[in-house]
Amino acid sequence: MPRITVIILSWNGLDLLRRCMATVESQTYRDFEVIVVDNGSTDGTHEWLCANHPDARVIRNTENQGFCAGNNQAIREARGEFVFALNNDAEMAPDCLGRLAEAVDLDPEFGMFAARIMMYDRPNVFDSTGLLVYPDGVCRSRGWLEKDVGQYDEPDEVLGPNGCAALYRKTMLDDVGVFDERYFAYLEDLDLAFRGQLRGWKCRYVPDAVVLHKKSMTSGYHSAFKAHLVERNRIFNSIKLFPRRLLLLSPFYTLARYVAQALAAVTGKGISSSFARDYSHWQLLWILLRSYAAAFVLLPELWRERREIQSRRRLGALAVYLLMKKYRLPVLELTFKD
Repeated sequence: MPRITVIILSWNGLDLLRRCMATVESQTYRDFEVIVVDNGSTDGTHEWLCANHPDARVIRNTENQGFCAGNNQAIREARGEFVFALNNDAEMAPDCLGRLAEAVDLDPEFGMFAARIMMYDRPNVFDSTGLLVYPDGVCRSRGWLEKDVGQYDEPDEVLGPNGCAALYRKTMLDDVGVFDERYFAYLEDLDLAFRGQLRGWKCRYVPDAVVLHKKSMTSGYHSAFKAHLVERNRIFNSIKLFPRRLLLLSPFYTLARYVAQALAAVTGKGISSSFARDYSHWQLLWILLRSYAAAFVLLPELWRERREIQSRRRLGALAVYLLMKKYRLPVLELTFKD
């Protein structure tokens, strides 16, 4: 049985997948299997995989099931002790899997492992070294857009891995569950990581496991679709995961974020300025209304799930607050960085 199952999800990304699979094949560590989920591609992905990678197991969907459901299909089929979710727009250094395999034996309390993810076109600039969380359920990567001057060279404990390149212990997934398929995509990595933390599973950042990432190549970095999912899913996160007092305060943090985003848009900074340029005020308002309406419809089942998650958590309320303080994402960093 392989120790690691590498899971790659692809939707009409054959050119990206070619390069990604080449780096998988070049790994010096060989105790792994590969499962590729073809998420309804129409660009010849399935035929190319069959012809060029007959050893890879392929799950072929007739339509796009989303990031969460697609990865869950592969997780259920995985034979490895660990599963490594890898985006098709990511490329691994040759020793990446080997470095991760070394890290997993250091402490059984660690159920998640975060790679050192760098920008593909600027390999001296960080994409992610783990996740940070804002108190209304939004997250962003630690180190995002920072130039590498050695500040993240040491192994560290982090909140969770970025879903672009995330290693999970199967026993942790058996304990806390897999990706929440209601999310479809975005912020699902925070949800899974936080559920793991609440159950006492920690996350280790492995700086020697290097991945290069081409950001948001599938859905578009500034797309309305992505904005809708992010805003909806952050509401899911706050309802399911946060202690009651923080849940009650969450709308005030959201209001502060909206004010900061408006200021960023006016000054031409951050991702908000791009949305303000590409979409009208009415379009932005419609995105928000759709997101809140979609979350409201699911409120009863989200609340039932919240009760189950909170009843099983091993961290006390104080420990959860300290966890969020340690990995808190400042509002100005969230809103004024692109």
